[in-house]
Amino acid sequence: MDKEGGDASGSPDADKRGFGANGLPTAKARVIELRSSAALAAAVYLLALGGSILLGLQATVLDSVPFWLGSAAFLGCYGRIFHPRAVRLARTIEATFIVLVLGLSLACLSYMGAATKLPLRDADMAWIDEHLGFNWLEWMSWLDCWPGVLKLLDGAYATFTPQLLAVVLVLVIVKRARDLDRFFVTFVCASLIAELTSFLVPTLGPMATVAKTSSFDNLPMLGRATADIVLALREGALKSIDLNALNGIISFPSLHAAVAVIVPYTLRWNKLLFWPMVAVDAVMLISAIPSGNHYLTDVIGGAAVAGLAILSAGRIEDGLGRLFAFESDLPRGFAVPARQPQPEIIQASTTLSDTAREPKV
Repeated sequence: MDKEGGDASGSPDADKRGFGANGLPTAKARVIELRSSAALAAAVYLLALGGSILLGLQATVLDSVPFWLGSAAFLGCYGRIFHPRAVRLARTIEATFIVLVLGLSLACLSYMGAATKLPLRDADMAWIDEHLGFNWLEWMSWLDCWPGVLKLLDGAYATFTPQLLAVVLVLVIVKRARDLDRFFVTFVCASLIAELTSFLVPTLGPMATVAKTSSFDNLPMLGRATADIVLALREGALKSIDLNALNGIISFPSLHAAVAVIVPYTLRWNKLLFWPMVAVDAVMLISAIPSGNHYLTDVIGGAAVAGLAILSAGRIEDGLGRLFAFESDLPRGFAVPARQPQPEIIQASTTLSDTAREPKV
């Protein structure tokens, strides 16, 4: 755990002069620590706002975002001026408003993708499941006889949002700001990849297709409720995106499966946190299938999305960090070195100077 007042970047290679091994200013030097996450949150909000206008959807879920952004800016400036040593307070304020903006904006984007009328691909998902040796209806009919197991799985499925919030809280408390920034970027990457895939390969989920005429005693009916929302969006009957959008409607790929990989990966630096989360997320990974929203193919796709997001998040976070690393963020007393002229230019200048000093004949 980082000591108070030390480097909060979470990078073991960060040196004591205010810079990490990658040449970027560390947390101690930056004015806004979660800069990459803040930039992505603003971009996702603008994307959701513009998309809802183009599609003619009333995105009331975004109405409060300007207020949260303004509040974040005010509280951030106030904290910097009057409480400059309150590092955890500053990180908490930044993280809270990033969570709010991302949650509302990403939820809006998922509804926008479902409003398109591309052909549904549930038959393809069922075909892939069958060739993987998995029959959703047969397995769920068997699992319906085990209500205790279903309650356990349903409880694990519901830990999706609490897990995300818990990771943010833990990283704020231990002052691992660099890890927190990377976590936000990874989650945004996974969400955008999942939403783009869901837009291109829309599905309703097995409960509304494979088990459309089946009845169950204990299996959750969430899949049918989600399918009704998707159909209402596709038919134009639903034109408003409100706070109910926070429940999520993406079937393929499973974002639950993606988070089940991302959360343990983010906490891998602490074995006391890592292994319990591996156990919880293994159950959540399985629970996506009996929820009725996902085929086995969706879960495999979600895990693949997580891997792609993890691989791309590092490059994106480093790139944004360098893009927004202004000179004002540098440690006190650090002078930006002057740009050195190229050797060819020096040689050319010397030659011209010598020529000018030669006596005229």
